[in-house]
Amino acid sequence: MREVLMVYLCGVILLLAVSTTIDGDEGVGLDHILIAGFGWPILTPLLALRAWNGR
Repeated sequence: MREVLMVYLCGVILLLAVSTTIDGDEGVGLDHILIAGFGWPILTPLLALRAWNGR
């Protein structure tokens, strides 16, 4: 469980660090960044499952 939490936190930190390089004129708001940062552990397996079933 400790490893899963560490991977999750590293992913959040990485996405938030990358988000600082996004310019304001690109139209990416803070809400999109937060959803990407905290929602990727849930959405990634769901999208992979949908892609696997769609083959």
